[in-house]
Amino acid sequence: MITRRCNSCGEHKPISEMVKQRACKYGVRKLCKKCNVIRVQRDYDPIKKSQYDKDRRKALGDKLREYDRKRAKLPHRRATHNEDTRARRARLRDSIPEDYDREGVLAMYRLAQKISAITGVLMHVDHIVPLSCGGEHNVRNLQLLEGSLNVAKGSNPHYQLPRKKYP
Repeated sequence: MITRRCNSCGEHKPISEMVKQRACKYGVRKLCKKCNVIRVQRDYDPIKKSQYDKDRRKALGDKLREYDRKRAKLPHRRATHNEDTRARRARLRDSIPEDYDREGVLAMYRLAQKISAITGVLMHVDHIVPLSCGGEHNVRNLQLLEGSLNVAKGSNPHYQLPRKKYP
């Protein structure tokens, strides 16, 4: 059995336990899988990763969107997308109560459009208790929120407004 010495822990391990060699300023590093996991966890910085992802999306936005559109049309992805759509529509159907006020809901959406046009701030109609958490699709469960807040809230029913921005 052929073994290699890990540059990090110094143990001799079989080649199957070693990761691909990577170049560094001292030459080529040979790491075992365990030491490589430790190195990756140590060097991972979520803030840097988040900034990298934002910069990448900004620079390659059109290419990434085109890639996503092409990928969504692949047969195995299309079936998944269709199933997700069916499930979402079924949840929506189940969340519409007997005393559903369609005109009231449409009025909320029209109001959001008017406020957005007047103020220039994108407004969303948000479910106070999200549909995914058992909320109803009715006027009693709707509120107007700024777009960025609605995206930040997502499907979290216990979302708190950031106090710095909204004291």
